[in-house]
Amino acid sequence: MKHERLKKWWDIITYGESRRYTRFLVWLLFDSFVASIPSSVLMVAVYLLLAPVLDSTKAYAQKPFWILVGILLVQTAAYALVRRKSYLDICVGHVSAQQAEKLRLGDKLKSLPMGYFATHDAGELSTLMMRNYEEIENLSSSVVANAAVILIRLLIALIVLSLFNVKMTLAMFIVIPLAIPFAVISYKRVADTSAELIAIQQQTAANVIEYTGGITTLQAYNRTGSTFAALRDSFGKLRDDSKRQEKAGGAVSMYGRAILFLGISIVMGVGAVLLANGEITPFFYIMCLLAALQVYEPIMQLFVLVISMARLNQCVEKLSALKAEQELAVTDPPKTTEHSDIVFQDVHFSYDDQDEVLKGISFTIPERKFVALVGPSGSGKTTIARLLARFWDIQQGEIRIGGVPVTNMTQEHLLSKISMVFQDVYLFRDTIEDNIRIGKPEATHEEIVKAAKAAACHEFIVSLPDGYQTMVGEGGSTLSGGEKQRISIARAILSDAPIVFLDEATASLDPENEVLIQHAIDELVKNKTVLVIAHRLQSVMNADEIIVLDHGRIAEEGTHAELLANGGKYAALWQNQETAGSWTL
Repeated sequence: MKHERLKKWWDIITYGESRRYTRFLVWLLFDSFVASIPSSVLMVAVYLLLAPVLDSTKAYAQKPFWILVGILLVQTAAYALVRRKSYLDICVGHVSAQQAEKLRLGDKLKSLPMGYFATHDAGELSTLMMRNYEEIENLSSSVVANAAVILIRLLIALIVLSLFNVKMTLAMFIVIPLAIPFAVISYKRVADTSAELIAIQQQTAANVIEYTGGITTLQAYNRTGSTFAALRDSFGKLRDDSKRQEKAGGAVSMYGRAILFLGISIVMGVGAVLLANGEITPFFYIMCLLAALQVYEPIMQLFVLVISMARLNQCVEKLSALKAEQELAVTDPPKTTEHSDIVFQDVHFSYDDQDEVLKGISFTIPERKFVALVGPSGSGKTTIARLLARFWDIQQGEIRIGGVPVTNMTQEHLLSKISMVFQDVYLFRDTIEDNIRIGKPEATHEEIVKAAKAAACHEFIVSLPDGYQTMVGEGGSTLSGGEKQRISIARAILSDAPIVFLDEATASLDPENEVLIQHAIDELVKNKTVLVIAHRLQSVMNADEIIVLDHGRIAEEGTHAELLANGGKYAALWQNQETAGSWTL
């Protein structure tokens, strides 16, 4: 179990490219070795300078110093080359590997059921995709490499000093085992608080997104600034949790560092005794004092790395949890279809695996026919459309397009067959042209203009300062509801999919534009299989078939005239709307 967990941890911090990362570590260790040469050269130079002082029979010789100068010159040239290689591996290697990993994660997200996004908000996902990978990029390039460098330096120091005097070596290293428990305690304390800190960071990000997205509503009700309690409270909680983590890890690691400082006193005291007994020379004593600083300094760095490792592990666990999420499975081998008839057969579905939203729904939409779904709110209309696009998987029954179950189709093939126009339109922070181009990424400008004209939005687009290159505010905030709706219809016209799904596509339009859009929709649905969710029954009077839903079941189905003649649920809805239409203030 531990081996498997370590393997997952290593796979994530190396972006799935462990061999490449190992090569990077080798270069970084080589870089560290070359960078440490000057300090070693200076130690030798100190020895050459002190040797004549300790032994008057020896004279200063220039040749060894010139050799050391030559070594430093070679080291300078070697360091420039090695550092360039390791720097490029850090900057370019990490960035490209991280980009590939984020794209793989994006593929993972688009294959998850929509239920995942219902329980994981935008703040959490943005933190996951951005902050966590930034942490991994910063820490994985330093934690593992620096820990390896520290261990190598300690091992070399242990071996070299032991060759001269074992007692002094023990005096120098005896405090290290005493300091390690404080590093372990510090790691555990930071790990215990990291999960809560990351959670509040995600919540704060979500609140910031919610605050900026709903700023118009907040201003209308004078709830901006400090009066927006959710944002204020999350900032306060973030501050408190950040302070608590610093106290939890920093205070303990401080005691460990204090013990290491005590080690310098031990080395000095033991060295004085050994020097008095004639067991070591004054020169070796001086060199041990200098070496103690070189040994303890990387150990102190290790305490900082331990705190970083705790944060890194939390990031890894979050990403591991996402990677372990169950994707929408595709029956192997996947199938395709050229037809666009739709069949729902005994479909049962529940969002929470408890309360069924659809209870044995069965109906057929023949190819190139127009079918409408009507019924009161909560009857299951939108759920049927979501299941057709396989945003969720059903618990029982089967949904087929062209005779092929949707579970046998790849997500790309399935969605290429469906054009969707929602009541709530979302536009991206991009140009109007690129927002329309979503319907067909390879579309030319001429094709986009043609689709915009068909959707009755060309005239208002060219009247804007930058025309089709006008930037749209996030979510389409700089456009009216009707303008956004027309752009979404242009997007659907451009995709030219054989199945068209409309969710009350004219709901946000004024009467003047509604006539234009209705003509655009007529063009959109020509020779297509059409599924419409309708609240205004007048808009679907000409449907080939109307399916009336009630509490997750089909209450009635037939043409407008047939349903009115039956005098059932549909007739009651029609009468209610007729009555409401005559109401005035």
